[in-house]
Amino acid sequence: MFLPWLKIGGSGLTAVVLVLTASPKDIKLFTPANVVAITLASYAGLELRKLQKHYEDKEREEDMLAAMKDTQATEQLQYLSSASERKRLNVDADKETERQLKLLQQTAPLFSEVLAVTGQNGAVSRMALGMIQNGESLGNVLLATSEAEMQLEQAKLQAQIHHRQLELQTQQVLKSANTQEVTVTNSIKGVSDVAPQSPKIEGLTKAAKVVGLQTQCLRVDKAPSYERLIFSVKTEDFNSLSKLKAATKLSLGISEKSDLPFYIYAPEQIAVEIPLLPEDRTYYDFPQRQWQSGERLIVLGQSLDGEVVINLASEDTPQLLCVGTTGSGKSNLFRAIAYCLLMQGARVDICGGKVSDYEDFAERFPSISLNDMGKTFEYVGEYFLECDRRNKMTKAELAQESAWLLEIDEYKGTVPLDDNLRKTYDQQLCEVARRGRGLKIHVAIGLQRGSKRSKDDPQALPPDLRDNLPCRIAFRCVDATSGRMILMRRGEAVTSLQGRGDGIVQSGLLDRRFQAYRFETIP
Repeated sequence: MFLPWLKIGGSGLTAVVLVLTASPKDIKLFTPANVVAITLASYAGLELRKLQKHYEDKEREEDMLAAMKDTQATEQLQYLSSASERKRLNVDADKETERQLKLLQQTAPLFSEVLAVTGQNGAVSRMALGMIQNGESLGNVLLATSEAEMQLEQAKLQAQIHHRQLELQTQQVLKSANTQEVTVTNSIKGVSDVAPQSPKIEGLTKAAKVVGLQTQCLRVDKAPSYERLIFSVKTEDFNSLSKLKAATKLSLGISEKSDLPFYIYAPEQIAVEIPLLPEDRTYYDFPQRQWQSGERLIVLGQSLDGEVVINLASEDTPQLLCVGTTGSGKSNLFRAIAYCLLMQGARVDICGGKVSDYEDFAERFPSISLNDMGKTFEYVGEYFLECDRRNKMTKAELAQESAWLLEIDEYKGTVPLDDNLRKTYDQQLCEVARRGRGLKIHVAIGLQRGSKRSKDDPQALPPDLRDNLPCRIAFRCVDATSGRMILMRRGEAVTSLQGRGDGIVQSGLLDRRFQAYRFETIP
């Protein structure tokens, strides 16, 4: 680049010298000198213009290179970020796969023993394997399989004792193949007297005879909405139990869509829960009760074992998830839950569902808030901030705080349709359910039916929220899918429930069928 500048400088300097040295008196030299000076000046100007264009082109090229470098750097950064994210996802997927493999390795021996007893189509094995496939936690799976393991061990211990008895009984049955004796004993306290000619007992006896099993009715327990028949069954082929269940449903006239609760009650004993007719059922009004301020008890109803009460302060029942179709008793239960907490000094906020169901609460409990579905998002945000505030408290300070309960009935109607709002709603509600259990903040969510969150159903219950609602209550449902989604065990039993408060509550070791108290008026 030095030569062009030298040419420009030399031409310009020569032109200046010629102009200054040329004398106007010397006409012969003055005119040619000025012409040459003008020519040299023009040449210098043209070269300077070329040099300017060269520098502009070079600057433009440098700008383009810099822009390309910036673009490449951005693309490379995005690529590295994407690669890092993919690597993280792959690592998480590998960890999840490894965790699932460990879970399967831990539960495989137990499953093999269950399969040995129940066969490949055993109800227990299908239940446990189905729980793993549905993503249930290890605690729930082990809890369900531990019951099967206990029954298995009891059956093994009793097998040797009763083996000889089985042989003797088989010989007697072969001698009197045309007769079938059914007896009913009431030696156990709390057993109802049922005549041997009871149609239900006769139906199950005939079904057992068709399958080829020998049965004997040991006792009949009468619950508010069903009768539990305890039968003795001695067989080495447990696959025949599923056949017995199918034959019993056919004998009793139970449709295929409805389930018949049929389970192992004790070694060599099965229990069958047969629904009562509507006129034979027993209903209970919500009882008068002495409440203690600061407690968090919820009275559900009556069962075969007495009154069913859950405590929100317990680790097993801090948050509630309830499912039930119209007329099943879900709204009635939510009224009772609100009443129980209000009587113990808690703050209760009602969102979703029919606000008119709580009109009588406003006069008795002015502190209760009744809101339509549109305000649920605001209350979830308030409960989320309250969790943050209480999380910074000491145990002594937290003990002075009152309990909070957020009731969300008809959950699907409260979920925002906007993607960003729905994501915030899910995250905050899940955090309230997860952290609130130790901060005296509780959530009760009601559904018409259970379904998984998907693109086709974006307002369904997300899995993270479901996992943080450990206390499950199920009333009558149209199909067994809802029961399997909500209950941890025996989900298909929801189709056998009779409605009007006939429900099942499960949480941890708790698994009980109950008749909910009627809550038509405030006690």
